[in-house]
Amino acid sequence: MLIQLLLIIGVACLVYRFVLSELFECRLVGSESFAFLSLFRKFVQWWLDQAVGSYRSYDDLRDSFYGKWRVDWKGYSSQHAQTSSLIAYGMLKSSNQPSVKENLSFAVISPSIVKLEEGGRLVFPIGLAKKACVQLVPKTTMQQVLLEQALNGYWKLGQTFLTDKWCAIPFTRYLDLTKDEKDSLIQKLLK
Repeated sequence: MLIQLLLIIGVACLVYRFVLSELFECRLVGSESFAFLSLFRKFVQWWLDQAVGSYRSYDDLRDSFYGKWRVDWKGYSSQHAQTSSLIAYGMLKSSNQPSVKENLSFAVISPSIVKLEEGGRLVFPIGLAKKACVQLVPKTTMQQVLLEQALNGYWKLGQTFLTDKWCAIPFTRYLDLTKDEKDSLIQKLLK
């Protein structure tokens, strides 16, 4: 029994999480995409305005105001509450008087709502019947292969960091190093 347990644990240790982050040039498609960057700044400022006092943890901040966020920002994806509150919490921890300046021109997109479509387009909901679209511009063969592999389900998209000119995307995959698949995906990227 103990030997079997050790073997199972040993085999489980051969499954590794690989994360490849790539920086893509991008073009925001449509007015909703441009508006979202400004809107995300407002989401973050909303959290900062609520956070009078100090919060011991991110969970304290989020749990204290999440319900109010859902009311004040009715119709917007709740995932934006999560990502904007994380940014606000980071700002609270790093500054005595945090505020969102006009130059805060980025957004963080949750992996649970972003979708990669044919042609290298990222699509994610902003609110009810409103979607943003971002056209990725792969500059290398590796970026093109990563996008193709992600479309085919080999990689999952992680939390995406978006500006009006570029987009950082982590691609995640669990690989069992005891199986033949371990090298085929990576070898395609190395070509």
